[in-house]
Amino acid sequence: MNPPNNQQGQRPPMFRPGIPPQRPIFTNGPASQQLHGQLPTSPSAGIRPPPSQQPFGNQQAAIRPGLAPYKSTAQFSPQQQRQQQPQIQSQPGSQPQHHRPHYLPQPQNQQLFQSSSPQQIHTGSTQNSVPLEQQMSDMQINSKPGRNKRIYAQMPGTPSPNAQQPLPPQQQPQTLPQQPTAHQQTIQQQRKAVNTPLGLPPRSGAKPRIDPDQIPSPVQIQLMDMAKYEVPNYYYGTCDTQEALPLANTDFRTLDQGNCNPRFMRCTLQTIPGASDLIRDTGLPFGLVLQPLAKLHADDAALPVVPLAARCSRCKAYVNPWCKFTQGGQRFVCNLCDFENMVKPEDVCPSDASGRRMDADQRPEFMLGSVEFDAPEEYWEDVEPKPLHWLIAIDVSRRAMERPVLEILVHTLKQMLQSGFPPALKIGIMTFDTAVHFWNFEGEQATMMVVPDIDDVFVPMSAQNLFVDATESRAVIENFLDQLQNLFQNERNTMPHAVFASAVQAAALALKSTGGKVSVFQSSLPSFGPGSLKNRDDPKLYGQEREKGLFQPQDSSYIQLGSDCVQSGISIDLWLIPAASTPYMDVATIGVLSALTGGDTHYLPNFDAQLHSVQFTHDFKHSIFREQGYRAALRVRCSNGLSVEDLYGNFHMSNATDVELANVNADTTVGVALKHDSKLAVSKPVYFQCALLYTTAQGQRRVRVHNLCLNVGAAANPIFKLADLDTSLNFIIKRNITLTAKKSLKDLSYDMDQSAVKILTSYRKYCASGASAAQLILPESYKNLPLLFSSLKKSAIMRKDSTLNVDARVSFFRTIKATSISGTIQWLYPRCIKLHTWFAEQGVLPLERLSYDRLDPSGIYWIQSHSTLFIWIGSNASAELVEGIFGTCNRNEINPFMQQLPEIETSAINSQLRQLYSASTDNIPHLPQLQVIRHGLDLEVELSKVLVEDETFGQMSYVDYLCMIHKQIQTELEREKQDSVISSASYWAHRY
Repeated sequence: MNPPNNQQGQRPPMFRPGIPPQRPIFTNGPASQQLHGQLPTSPSAGIRPPPSQQPFGNQQAAIRPGLAPYKSTAQFSPQQQRQQQPQIQSQPGSQPQHHRPHYLPQPQNQQLFQSSSPQQIHTGSTQNSVPLEQQMSDMQINSKPGRNKRIYAQMPGTPSPNAQQPLPPQQQPQTLPQQPTAHQQTIQQQRKAVNTPLGLPPRSGAKPRIDPDQIPSPVQIQLMDMAKYEVPNYYYGTCDTQEALPLANTDFRTLDQGNCNPRFMRCTLQTIPGASDLIRDTGLPFGLVLQPLAKLHADDAALPVVPLAARCSRCKAYVNPWCKFTQGGQRFVCNLCDFENMVKPEDVCPSDASGRRMDADQRPEFMLGSVEFDAPEEYWEDVEPKPLHWLIAIDVSRRAMERPVLEILVHTLKQMLQSGFPPALKIGIMTFDTAVHFWNFEGEQATMMVVPDIDDVFVPMSAQNLFVDATESRAVIENFLDQLQNLFQNERNTMPHAVFASAVQAAALALKSTGGKVSVFQSSLPSFGPGSLKNRDDPKLYGQEREKGLFQPQDSSYIQLGSDCVQSGISIDLWLIPAASTPYMDVATIGVLSALTGGDTHYLPNFDAQLHSVQFTHDFKHSIFREQGYRAALRVRCSNGLSVEDLYGNFHMSNATDVELANVNADTTVGVALKHDSKLAVSKPVYFQCALLYTTAQGQRRVRVHNLCLNVGAAANPIFKLADLDTSLNFIIKRNITLTAKKSLKDLSYDMDQSAVKILTSYRKYCASGASAAQLILPESYKNLPLLFSSLKKSAIMRKDSTLNVDARVSFFRTIKATSISGTIQWLYPRCIKLHTWFAEQGVLPLERLSYDRLDPSGIYWIQSHSTLFIWIGSNASAELVEGIFGTCNRNEINPFMQQLPEIETSAINSQLRQLYSASTDNIPHLPQLQVIRHGLDLEVELSKVLVEDETFGQMSYVDYLCMIHKQIQTELEREKQDSVISSASYWAHRY
């Protein structure tokens, strides 16, 4: 789909089978340009109507006036399908020329589909394959372009009104030959050559399959979204409620029109159901995903900071652009609870007939969806705001000193001292083995004070001596770091254990009066002193019902310690780096400290300085230099008729409404489950407000407020139309991880399958009831749900993998539970870039689907997952490209475990690739490890784990999973049909 014409403000007419064409709508002028996403070119162009005058419901949207056209697809009878090659056409203008996929001709026994986004499926031999194959070979499937239209299938032999009739056989541009052509043989040979990743057993024998090009893929949707929203000078208007939101991984610019930036707050449903019955009947998740300090696009305007504005005296909501003023500006009506409030006399301003203040354009809180308020002293909670205090607690026991961690940490801290810490940051350092050591940096040389009583720890110095300005005390700190390794790395260090819990308690005491952040480095299971733990790891339980017990803490004292830290505004970051021989550290127990306080858990087994130092340095720096605050509290308010049912994420709650975050940062994400308290009027929109009270790293107390206004729908069709799959997946994952305390991973996997069947079956019932039961129909907004659910089941979160110990799995739980929406999509479907095409064409990144069969031996691919960045070099890759990237054309000379790309000043290709690397990794919380795979030389086992469309580790392929879902949908439809017949028969039998 081409991006809308911003200059003329028009789109092609819309055609719908059986419905007369809709006339295009034209808008012109500067205001039109602004609403279409372009910045105003004159002062008059910046004028916009107040939110109260913007359209809702079924009225015409003021931002994007038209809809994309439907694609017309040729119809073939079942006999023609089996006799001739179908012609696959793309509607002119439906997508950029360089984005069109290449459809390979299929052999006769494989050709089952004919559309570009087909949904027909097959099942394996164990599921009555012969009749189902015959049934599916008779199906015809059509897919309509555009993100807001459903995919549907025509019944066999019944062409739609706009369908193109098949050409006579002699005029067909493509025919199905009995023998493969030379081109087909070449392609098949290439695919056969790379059919199985090196290091894995050969794949099972050939079986009837669907053409993978004919099933939905995130690649096509992502390319279309990028072409639409990543246009220079194009700004997405946040009040556009008639189209789906930009995808989470699209780098879009935003124009705040009264709703907050989607990066801050997104709803799983852009049209809110009017009653709880719709949620129950459709099975769609209903909730919000919040990222209140999310990093904005470089071209987006920063949030303004203004004095604290008025609040509703009933629900305590903050005044916002959706409030209406009455009685000449002397009162305002809260948009959330409809309560009429008095305006302070000094803040009264006349209002117009629509209820908008005359000074709204000069008051950001009345014009923008997101704003920050300066918090007065009554919001300080009896603690004066101060700049962030950061305490580093280092394990210096004998076991820890045998690891290379301390050397890398010292090197990283020196780099940070040279480049400069965030302004006003205070830093302190403590070490611990069987005792706790505090270091004083006030003098010309660091001095140590030891606390030997680990059962009753205390802080032997004042906070002024313990915490110093990193810039002012740089020389003393650097001198201390130079001597740190020699102080504990000698024959006299006979302390094999470290008092982990006592060290955390001491750190909490040191920060009790100020709040702040603690980074704790631990190298072994805490087995000495208070809070000592037993090794309860049992690989026999992996994948079993009792495995869920390993996910829970074994010592409640860590929960209490974490709660105490939250009350003092202290967050705990854990850096767990065990020896390879003893990797178990009981992350489920000690990781509670991070989970409750809003910190991060970094579990790094098999740590190797030569392989992981760059990754460690990036993650450690990011944890400090990203935007963050502390002593935070978050609350979500909703319109009358809605309320918050549950919340998901890494935080603490001491009451039913407030999320307590000892640390909140640019990566902090919270899921909010919503419910209906009463029916909602379709004629009135609903509102959500997220308010975050926190102290910035510079020591300023602020309230950040985000507002969102959405329409209400009374039917399933508009709800499915604008459902947000990206947000829904993030929400579902957060909810499922929360349920791991009660359910096994096997049960959660089953629940996911049933959820997919429920959603897709509901769409058939309420939005496509006239279709044949043999046809698989997917809503446009949710057409990638089966693929992403299949990917989730193959991920480290849920897959059955004996090489994945319980600590690694729990670490993944805690990480992705707080991961952003874009991070979740990257986790489930990593981005695969065809570098050889990108270097040749220089345009939009050419993406490829995640299947091993699609890796061309003559190409080079970039596959970036959450933990690893693979660069796959085909066996026949261009020697010129290989030399341009790595400085040598001999693949045998390339180091597959390099930590960074080499810098070759004379190579433009190398410079271009390093720019891509920088753009892809600068702002992510966890740097993926770089791994070069030379096709035919290096093992590809780890690579196969991210090729989620393939059959891997006992998990069915995407095609097979789609077949299974389709079979279950058919079963459910048949069951409901039989229930309806029985119910009808019972009714008439009773009546007569």
